[in-house]
Amino acid sequence: MLPAADAAARGGSRPLPSDGAQSELVTREQRRAVSRGLDWLAAQQQPGGHWGEEDGTKVADTALAVISLMAGGNTVGAGRAIRSPSGEQRAEGPPQLRGPHARNVLEGIRYLARKAWEDVPGRMPGYIQDDKVSRMHGHGFATLALALASGNLGGGDARGIRAWLAAGADRDASQLSLSDQVRWGLERAVGVIERAQDMDSGGWLYEPIPNGHEGSMTITQIHALRAARDVGVAVNSAVLRRAYNYVRDSQNLENQALYGGFAYMKTLKGRVSYALTAAALTTFFGLGRYGDKKEDALLIERGMAFMDRKFDNALRENQWFYYGLFYGAQAIYQQHDARRLREQWPRLRDRVLREQRADGSFDPVGGDSRSREYCTAMATLILQVPLETLPIFQR
Repeated sequence: MLPAADAAARGGSRPLPSDGAQSELVTREQRRAVSRGLDWLAAQQQPGGHWGEEDGTKVADTALAVISLMAGGNTVGAGRAIRSPSGEQRAEGPPQLRGPHARNVLEGIRYLARKAWEDVPGRMPGYIQDDKVSRMHGHGFATLALALASGNLGGGDARGIRAWLAAGADRDASQLSLSDQVRWGLERAVGVIERAQDMDSGGWLYEPIPNGHEGSMTITQIHALRAARDVGVAVNSAVLRRAYNYVRDSQNLENQALYGGFAYMKTLKGRVSYALTAAALTTFFGLGRYGDKKEDALLIERGMAFMDRKFDNALRENQWFYYGLFYGAQAIYQQHDARRLREQWPRLRDRVLREQRADGSFDPVGGDSRSREYCTAMATLILQVPLETLPIFQR
């Protein structure tokens, strides 16, 4: 493998930034693995800006690849305003690219935003759909990616964008600046999530219609809504409240063996797992609930204790290996218990590192049928959690 400096000079990823406060959680091998993984991801991008295939998880692959590349310091900023002689802003100049793979991020963002704002016969307006498998999981991850990108790009107020589009029959979103394209796509994607919430349960299911619920799907939508709200997009507080209640009510408190774990459905509490419990806890942390209130403290400690009991199983081969450790790493890091960080994080990190191939990609594990792009994006995201380069990783 090339030394890091030589790799950067020849177009590879630069070494990831160092943070003294996190140095004990981040090894040199880990940084190199992330850089190699991001180099491989960037090389897999296809014409049009996407990753993956239509028969697979194309939307989710693209969203997760973009998020992981952004976590690695590859960002896209708004171009400088171009003003008319009278001093009014006339246009936005070329986007500002930072990082060796920023152009990949740019093309990925454009692809996801376009899928959100373009109107296609037979497809719900705002629904980010372009494959046969991702469905609302993919839409949630894509909305999260657009929200994280919008945090760097900014963008106008949705009402102003809507008014400009409505002012002429010859106007469409392709004429907007990149910042406004992303913001408009994000607004429409959030609208889909809000309208698809099942009013009876407060959860979401696989299609963008309010007809059923499932824990994993619900958690994905909550993370997307939280990220959108953080960058200034209006999110219905009643939607978030119902969603929080759904996840809270999914904890098993009846069965000794399953006690503290979170369920696949709140109405099916006998089916709990490490992955769903970790994902549920990151939802509470993402909403700013770290245990300051007594009821939250009990819920979190019960969930973390369940994760402790199932930790060894989570490291073994299973169908949800990357998904479970993606949320497990966040829960362990954000809960910030010194013992768990000391005992569990190094084992989790080293277990993921063992799956990296010589070309920088990561192997599917445990019969997982998802693409290598998905596995590599998830693995590199897991390894970047303690770097705190994304808001979703920060306390």
